[in-house]
Amino acid sequence: MNYLLPLLLLLAACHAAPADGDEAAGPTPRAQVQAVAVSTQPLTQYRTFPATSTYPRKSTVTAPVAGYVTGVKVRLGDRVTAGQVLFTLETKERRALGNSIQRIDPTLKGFGLVAVPAPSPGIVSVLNVQQAGDYLLEGTALATVAESSQLVFQLNLPYEYHALAQGHPRCTIVLPDSTRLVGVVQSALASVSPGQSEVYLVKPLNPQGVIPENLIAQIRLTQTRQPRAQTLPASCVLADETLHHFWVMKLVNDSTAVRVAVTLGVQNPEEIEIKSPVFSPTTRILSAGNYGLADTAKVTLTR
Repeated sequence: MNYLLPLLLLLAACHAAPADGDEAAGPTPRAQVQAVAVSTQPLTQYRTFPATSTYPRKSTVTAPVAGYVTGVKVRLGDRVTAGQVLFTLETKERRALGNSIQRIDPTLKGFGLVAVPAPSPGIVSVLNVQQAGDYLLEGTALATVAESSQLVFQLNLPYEYHALAQGHPRCTIVLPDSTRLVGVVQSALASVSPGQSEVYLVKPLNPQGVIPENLIAQIRLTQTRQPRAQTLPASCVLADETLHHFWVMKLVNDSTAVRVAVTLGVQNPEEIEIKSPVFSPTTRILSAGNYGLADTAKVTLTR
């Protein structure tokens, strides 16, 4: 009987002490998700192409006489008005006479002093002379003023998309700093680039600030427009690796999401049209935390 007591104590200890796996076991973790409702709104799908800013009409400012540069009144990129003084010059004769010129003849006060004005309003796109002191010959180029009112973006449009530019359509010009301008596509030029692209000029409407030449922007041309589209944010739509099958995760209650296959229509980077199925206005679709979820996934809805 003495051997039974240790055996009973051992069995009791085995039942009392939980296994390591039981200690780690707990509630199954749930994905933290957010949800949105579908909406009905106009939706536009567009194509984006690169374009380069250019000023077709430019004026070269030259030295009207030979002389010394005594003042540079502008900097590269400055916006100037017609008649604004850009440079001041002093002729050799004026410099040779010095201060004695007024003693010789008071009426010669401005003799040999030359102001060089801007020939037209625009932007200083080239500044050949940047500091005073240089001696220049007559006709030396001082600067180039690009007429700001003539700013256009040169668009090389692949020929297969030429229908998007017909009829002088309006478009969106997206600058590198994300500034958006409204533009109008002008007629195609009578030439084709080596890459078999048609060359169009896109005229921005009321551009703000100074846009430098040779700036690369993006031109968005409308491809398709749907006046009443059932839409969801692009983050709601998931796809397989081949981009042939698409689905969304629909909430059936606050803790369960199911997978629903969808057919897509018009798309842009922010919104996507869901052609089928048709969801009710109260249907909730996961917009965050949905990636990688299995069908009938347990979730925690956050606000």
